[in-house]
Amino acid sequence: MMRLPRRVVAARPAAFRATLMAVAVALAVSALGTAVFTVTLGESVSDGLLNFLTFGGLAALTAGVLSWELASSRVCPRCRREGPRGAAGCANCGYDLRSRRRFACSEGHVVAYDPGMCDCGRRLLELGPVPVLRHAMGTLLLALAVVAALGIAALLAAALQ
Repeated sequence: MMRLPRRVVAARPAAFRATLMAVAVALAVSALGTAVFTVTLGESVSDGLLNFLTFGGLAALTAGVLSWELASSRVCPRCRREGPRGAAGCANCGYDLRSRRRFACSEGHVVAYDPGMCDCGRRLLELGPVPVLRHAMGTLLLALAVVAALGIAALLAAALQ
C-alpha cells in the first residue's frame, strides 16, 4: 500500500479527508452502476469487474483531483496553512484570501503575493483575474463544433453510399 508523506496529511487534514470521501463515494457509485449494467446486459462477472476497474478508476481519479483542487482554495498561498472555509484572511500571516492579490514582474521572473520590486529591478505589477468562464465557454463551443463537424461528415458519408 502506498503511503503519503506525513507532512501532506498533517498540513492539509480537511483536504485529505475530503479527497478520501470523494474517492470512496466515486468508487461506491461506480461499483453500483457497474453491477446494475452487468446484470442488466447479462455480461459475465469478469466483464463487470473489468468495467469497474476501468470506469471506477477513472471516476475515483477525477473525484480525487477535483476535491483536492477545490480544497486548495482553503490554503493560504503565502504561508501554505489550511484555514476554515470562507475565511476572509489567513489567521497565520494575515493574507487577504478574498481578493488573493498576486503580483508579477513584466519579464515573468517572479510571482509574489505582495507588491514590491523584482530582483531584476522592475516593479511587480498586479495580475488580473483569470477569465475562467470565458475559457470554459470557448472549450464547450469548440467541442460542439467538433461534434457537429463529425455529424455532418457522417451524414455526407452515408449519403454518398
